Amino acid sequence: MFDLVRNTLHKTETNTNEDKLKVFLNVYDMLQPSFITKLGHVLGIGIYHSGIEIGEHEYCFGGHDYEKVTGVFIVRPKSGLQGLLFKQSINMGYTNLTRQQVDKILKDISKEYSGTSYKLLTRNCNHFSEDLCKRLTGKTAPGWINRAAKLGTMFPCVIPTEWIEPPDANGNGILL
Repeated sequence: MFDLVRNTLHKTETNTNEDKLKVFLNVYDMLQPSFITKLGHVLGIGIYHSGIEIGEHEYCFGGHDYEKVTGVFIVRPKSGLQGLLFKQSINMGYTNLTRQQVDKILKDISKEYSGTSYKLLTRNCNHFSEDLCKRLTGKTAPGWINRAAKLGTMFPCVIPTEWIEPPDANGNGILL
């Protein structure tokens, strides 16, 4: 009898998850492989881009100079941006929100993350991904994804000035 109840509960849980939207955190290496990047990975330091995959879309954030225009854009999952190397996809679980609620969150977060609000060390793609992931699943991104930015805020003198300026919008994704 206990096995029947346990199997029924498991089946209900599985059916419930089938109706939910799965959330992935996709991570890309921003530097081409070299001895230094491999050493950095061993030490737990890398320079990464990330986006949140929901269904057939991946939502990312980047900077540009256009006032009052979102910096949130959509790409094909795991394709990232030109010049970035896909590193891994982290399963962040399911969201308990409906598709309509997720769409509302995407609309709201797109207003909050304008292209001119991008800051390499304090408001970058990884900050956006973590914020969106928290809103969808309640979970945070692993700390190593944005470790370089955290170190950069502690030691800003080691960051080249040209890295701190927002990148140009290059049309690799679709703005929301």
